[in-house]
Amino acid sequence: MYAARDARLIEHFSENFSGYTGGGDFIVGNASEWADITRLDFAQVPTRIRIEMLDLLLRDLSDSVVLATALFHIHLPTPEPILSREAVRLSLVFVQEDGDWKVAHSGISVPYFLVGKGEVYPIKGLYGQNQELALLLKESKRALAEATRQLDALKQVSHQVRAYLETCLESDPDIETVADVLGYSRRTLTRRLGEEGSSFLQIKDCLRRALALQLLATGRWSVEAISARVGFADLTTFHRAFRKWTGTTPLGYQRSSA
Repeated sequence: MYAARDARLIEHFSENFSGYTGGGDFIVGNASEWADITRLDFAQVPTRIRIEMLDLLLRDLSDSVVLATALFHIHLPTPEPILSREAVRLSLVFVQEDGDWKVAHSGISVPYFLVGKGEVYPIKGLYGQNQELALLLKESKRALAEATRQLDALKQVSHQVRAYLETCLESDPDIETVADVLGYSRRTLTRRLGEEGSSFLQIKDCLRRALALQLLATGRWSVEAISARVGFADLTTFHRAFRKWTGTTPLGYQRSSA
């Protein structure tokens, strides 16, 4: 009757009933109150549940009193990871009243830490845990994807070239120097950069442009000093490159940005 969620079960409670719920912090002292709890139980999970019996022990305490002690798993209609694996403990005392067997006592223990107020089964706790696990899994996947992306970026030859040039742009290293430092031949380095849709001159040019604009924006560097810092041998060549980058001169760009 209980597994089938059959409300007729209420008719089989003794008037001298006592007991406690799986996660409650109170003792039930009459059949009427236990009937209300049973209705709440059935309302929370209205469809049939499955009881997987692990162990059952029956003891005749007298001709009219029987003690039943059981260990079992509860399988709710919606799959969840707690009740289906944790052993639920139940003790029932049956007494004979007016020729019929009645439940005089029920003591059940489920994973109590999940049971919320107004619950018999820890539905909110179980689903809350599932949601938390889903969010944690989603965040873990996102972090893993980002870490993979960063690792892939570190493996890219263009990233290696850019990282090295950032340390020595002022000395204007050529492709042979960079290839030797990174352990490539010039031909291999050129090919690998091409496979990544880049080239040595493109990377170097982008770094020079970004650093030149950054230093100009501070207002603390002279054009001559910036030209030397980004690796140009003379000011004329720097002016020509800067006009290609921005369409104006370094001083013109600095005034327009002020």
